[in-house]
Amino acid sequence: MDAPIDNDNSLESLFSNAEPLKEQGAESLEQNLSLASETQEITNEVLDAESEFINSLHKFQAEQESIILKAKEMLPTQCSKCDAYIHSKKDKGSIVKNKCCFQCFTAERGQITMEAESAIESSKMELIATMDLSDYEEWLFDDDLGYRCLARIIAKMQSQGYEYRPWQISIGAAAWSKDNYNNTSLEDTRYLVERVKPNELIQYIPDSVDGISTVIDSIKRAEEIRGIGTKSSSSKYHWPIIGGIAGISIIIPYLMKRK
Repeated sequence: MDAPIDNDNSLESLFSNAEPLKEQGAESLEQNLSLASETQEITNEVLDAESEFINSLHKFQAEQESIILKAKEMLPTQCSKCDAYIHSKKDKGSIVKNKCCFQCFTAERGQITMEAESAIESSKMELIATMDLSDYEEWLFDDDLGYRCLARIIAKMQSQGYEYRPWQISIGAAAWSKDNYNNTSLEDTRYLVERVKPNELIQYIPDSVDGISTVIDSIKRAEEIRGIGTKSSSSKYHWPIIGGIAGISIIIPYLMKRK
């Protein structure tokens, strides 16, 4: 009978001992929950602070970029080619239209124009080299400066004892110049022919009207060697005729003057 009573006492003792533990566990749990709540609040505050900082930073950066952009817009534009600052309306308009300042644009256009003029001048000189002798003589001497050039040549020949008629010297000088033409301007061509040595010039001076064909034939052969002469075989028979016509057209005015 004593044993059941002891068991009851043991259970009561167990429950009585467990009650403080239960209270301690509840209190510890409550403390843990409170600590966790405080930790979460702190964490949320930190996250909110970080978020606010990031937002403020982005806003600040955007404001700074806007300030820098406005400052750049206030600075004068620079030419992409010469780095010069653009101030005038002319340069500003050129920047919009041509992507460079007006000075750079005009320099480029001037270079293009010079190249075009050079190409045209080169083509013109090539055409001069293929002229008939009569046309070349007219190109060389047929203006006031040309008359002076021819007069100097005549005077030089006479001063050195050569007594050729003016028409002979005119044809000879034109023939020499055409045979030695090297794509020079009219001014430079006259400069060279004025300074040709008489012993070189007399080789081109015809002794008579009949000698004009000989001069023209010699020029023709020289042009064929240089590749400038005409390629048509029929044109070979036209040279004496052209030379005769050129000679007559040049001789008549001089003869009339002498009379």
